[in-house]
Amino acid sequence: MTADYQYKELAYARQIYENGILSGQHLPTELRLVATYMRRFLNYKPKKLREELENWCEQHIAGFQKELYFKQLNAAVTKACKKDSTLINIEHVDFFQYELDYLNSLFITDDIDDSRESAYSYDCKKLLFTLLFLTKINRLAASNGQEPLKAQTQKTYFQGGARKYSELKKLAKLPDKVKINEDVIHTLWLNGLVSPLYNGLIRLDFMDELNAAAQTAAPDAAAVQDSDSSVVIRVTDYDAAGWYFDYYNKDKKITFCKGCNRIFKKKTNRQEFCSDDCFLLYRKNYKTQKQRTYRKTDVDS
Repeated sequence: MTADYQYKELAYARQIYENGILSGQHLPTELRLVATYMRRFLNYKPKKLREELENWCEQHIAGFQKELYFKQLNAAVTKACKKDSTLINIEHVDFFQYELDYLNSLFITDDIDDSRESAYSYDCKKLLFTLLFLTKINRLAASNGQEPLKAQTQKTYFQGGARKYSELKKLAKLPDKVKINEDVIHTLWLNGLVSPLYNGLIRLDFMDELNAAAQTAAPDAAAVQDSDSSVVIRVTDYDAAGWYFDYYNKDKKITFCKGCNRIFKKKTNRQEFCSDDCFLLYRKNYKTQKQRTYRKTDVDS
């Protein structure tokens, strides 16, 4: 399941409820989301919820039999009926000027005694941006997205492992040729920005400096972060965090789709849509709107 779905559970649950199971690979999760959506947003009582969930499954799962799905249904209903059950719905993650100023001002070298900037300097900054993004979104998720983002004041860690680091590299949109551990994290460690601990766990030491930067930027950092006017980047695509850093730094290949407004990397300078499907849908909607305007004009005249 992608990060977009992980942090936008409400939209995902509504989509599944209306259109059916989207992936057989995540059936337990999707059943839980549907059950929670029916419980919290359609207000089904526990006893009625089980009945309605079975009816929903009969309509949307081919060959559905209650006996075969007994455990999955029980688990979904039980989780949906817990007092604290909810659907995470984080609409955006905001970055502020002092945060980007701090990241871009870093002078990253390959050796503590070297005065030359590392060839991996930009990749390092991009990874720090992505780690900061994960810190922000996980804190929002922990509070179910209901509380405003406060100043970054806690010590923060990233728990790795081969799969997690591979996902982190993909999220940061680092070049394929760059090795995330040997090239980037090692360089960050040499510069005192992270501290590798054990079993893939690293401490995000740069957060200490960022906290200090927040206090320098404004005595009341929380007040600054509560103001939309201070936002310089608003991340809404949670599977492509690194591209937002590129966009801020004026990478001409990174832009937003004219159709769906998702961020993407252009293959040609003239590309305006993230995919052919998006272009076709945009053209279809454009023609429909044009016909409506034409008919309205004809009626008015």
